Amino acid sequence: MELSRFRELLGEPSVNGDVERDWRALEERVGIEFPDDYKGFVSAYGSGCLNDQLYLFHPRGVAGDDGLRLESLWEQAGYAYAELSRNAPDMYPYAIYPTAADGCLPIARSSSGNHVFLSPPKLDGKDWSVIIDMGEWVELPLSFTDFLWAALQGDLEIPIIEDEPSFEPVGAMEP
Repeated sequence: MELSRFRELLGEPSVNGDVERDWRALEERVGIEFPDDYKGFVSAYGSGCLNDQLYLFHPRGVAGDDGLRLESLWEQAGYAYAELSRNAPDMYPYAIYPTAADGCLPIARSSSGNHVFLSPPKLDGKDWSVIIDMGEWVELPLSFTDFLWAALQGDLEIPIIEDEPSFEPVGAMEP
């Protein structure tokens, strides 16, 4: 999906949009090539909050309280879901990265603590998909930008993002 469509809803992107600079080192370090649409959106808009409800993390976001660093989200969510699934494995049907090297990748967290994940393609030829944990797990056979567009338009039955579309940059970025 073209990023230009998001400008209608969210305004002009506020970050450099340099996908190569933002993602190359991370992809080499973790051995994962993220989907182009996801990288393009995050590089264009940066870390921030959609509709005051969903926080998106960036690979160059600063760590700690001043930023939304993607790898920090992985550590927090990976640890939390590993502990939760040990105690109630039936309630946590998906393996989460980095605890599982091929697990779902946490990419966003809602203001109420729910998570959005990207599920990597499996050997059966499936594309990347979006998985949401809202107390109940939902897998959506959509690309990241198709999911985001549908959520912002109110076309999903899952209330992960509600109200008028907005994006507010949050957190500092590393140079």
